[in-house]
Amino acid sequence: MVTATARIVLGAVTLTLVQVASAAAQNRGVDVSYGRWLPGSGAVSYSATYYRPVVGPLDYGLGVSRLEDLDVADNRSLTAGEVSLGIGRDGHGAHLVGALGLGIRHRDRNFDAYWSAGGGYSVRLLKVLSVGIEARYRVEDRRTRGFWRLDQADRRGLMLQGRVALSFGSGNRGTRVPTAAPVRSNSAGRIPIPAPLSTRAMGSADGIDLMRSEVVETALAAMGTPYRWGGTDENGFDCSGLIQYAYGENGVIIPRTSRAQARTGIDVDRDPAMLEAGDILGFALEGSGVSHVGLYVGDGQFIHSATGGVRLSELSTSDPEGRYWLERWSSVSRVLN
Repeated sequence: MVTATARIVLGAVTLTLVQVASAAAQNRGVDVSYGRWLPGSGAVSYSATYYRPVVGPLDYGLGVSRLEDLDVADNRSLTAGEVSLGIGRDGHGAHLVGALGLGIRHRDRNFDAYWSAGGGYSVRLLKVLSVGIEARYRVEDRRTRGFWRLDQADRRGLMLQGRVALSFGSGNRGTRVPTAAPVRSNSAGRIPIPAPLSTRAMGSADGIDLMRSEVVETALAAMGTPYRWGGTDENGFDCSGLIQYAYGENGVIIPRTSRAQARTGIDVDRDPAMLEAGDILGFALEGSGVSHVGLYVGDGQFIHSATGGVRLSELSTSDPEGRYWLERWSSVSRVLN
């Protein structure tokens, strides 16, 4: 039976992880799981893991786990810390995960080491919440030496568990702020910029170019600012908050959310040769809808607020990160035209 102390410890750890993740960068999250070790064992497991991205769908996690052994004859209840690597762990659909752990066996206060590997499937219920199932093959070694060599003293088997995950930093969240004048979608579904603002820099092509440069320079001046979910100022930005800030500081008020920003101004062909500084690039990270935005600065680069804060990335096939963004690039919107 799960002890009251273990429940309190796991609850405190989970709350701490949620608080850390709530201020974290895009696609970070925390998951909590509960399951059973099969076959022929009454052991139950529960764990909490905080994970964050490395590159693309690859992430790493830090967590705590507890194995509550209900077999009194071979009581090997264990509380452990573990590190893990996952692929696709944050989102809808299939994922893979592997973990290494080391913990204290409660019966005799000795150490057990273990590894596990497997996969699962999750369904997203809300933008920040998903639930799923997971199956892992787990091997637990009674000794810390010879960890990689299996023998009869080891305990091994399949673990089946349910999983609840909270993800943080999706770029299309945040509080919408009012524009200076009413905006209405036109027949193409675009959101026009209010006339008093859109004509401010329209006296000449040079005026438009100057305004675009000022918007980009404002965004570049925020380089290194930390990511903050819902952030719209120098204390921290989310992706759409940065772009709204860059335009707003130059007198152009645009919508707050990434999805609305991707429909602002005029639609431009998704062709690197057609891009102008100040264009808003939309990315579909979850499904087909825009969930992240960046501001094009020129030379194939765009500035955005993501993992690590405000930074530059590029649309490129020459490196893994560049390919990641290029494959998810879905739209271009031109505010100043």
